[in-house]
Amino acid sequence: MKWTTPAELRAQIQRLWDRGDLLRDTVAGTAIWPLRLVLKVPGADDLSDRFEGVRAWVRDIADTAYVRIEWRDWHHRVQGTQRLPAAIWMDSLQDSLAWIGKKRQAEQFGSLWRSTGIDQPLLLPWLLKRPLQALEYAEHWTRLIAVIGWIKANRRSNVYLRQVDVPGVDSKFIEAHRGLLAEWLDLVLPIEAIDVHATGVSQFTRRYGFRSKPLRVRFRLLDRSLSSLPGCHGLTDITVDSTSFSHLTLPIDRVFITENETNFLAFPEAPRSIVIFGSGYGWETLASAAWLHRCDTRYGVISIPTVLQF
Repeated sequence: MKWTTPAELRAQIQRLWDRGDLLRDTVAGTAIWPLRLVLKVPGADDLSDRFEGVRAWVRDIADTAYVRIEWRDWHHRVQGTQRLPAAIWMDSLQDSLAWIGKKRQAEQFGSLWRSTGIDQPLLLPWLLKRPLQALEYAEHWTRLIAVIGWIKANRRSNVYLRQVDVPGVDSKFIEAHRGLLAEWLDLVLPIEAIDVHATGVSQFTRRYGFRSKPLRVRFRLLDRSLSSLPGCHGLTDITVDSTSFSHLTLPIDRVFITENETNFLAFPEAPRSIVIFGSGYGWETLASAAWLHRCDTRYGVISIPTVLQF
């Protein structure tokens, strides 16, 4: 049988929900009601060959809640006059929500819509575009909106994320929601408050004027005679921020860079040399150290015999 079942009728409404159409209708009034659902009905041959099946199908459709049925009388040469469904209608948004069990979620979305319209009306287009995603963030909505309000009021603040003074919000909360907050901030902030050259969640702080945590460079002195750092005697393991590293004036000729910490720790002594633990940070971290440019730099997997040959 290819006749439309009650489950398939309900699935048509579920698809409207899954596309966000029903939630949009709760706040925007798309005026699609009454909505005629797709209905495949038995034909004349079915009345002749599968009459009991047709009767059972008619009962199932007649017992379907929330829908309005438009009936039609069929005059069949064998079975006589039969009353069959000709069309199925959903008359209202509320009936549709009730049928798929989404009334509570729709009410929650309406609440988010109203509060956002008061606090951050420029975000309403985002809610219309992504209503289901809005529900996913409902638990955190108040704090997310508060973060947006703080950043709007403190544009290009040049503070660390942990200094954002919003009740119940810490730097971890902001970092965990950087993707969403970035979408929102691009909507509510004037273009002059955004560094458009900084893209992606990894550059969130730079894009919206926060101070980034300083990148750190870890290195070891491979020459015991080096003493240019106060208190650094012997084969010292040193970590400094990238700015301080760029200002060093180490009397060295060679720099080894390795991404393997064991290699870094076991690196042998070498005259007028240091080894840097790459640790995954980009070359731009080291590029600002002008004094490195005059050094012979070796990067990657470096064998111990190779070092000892210098």
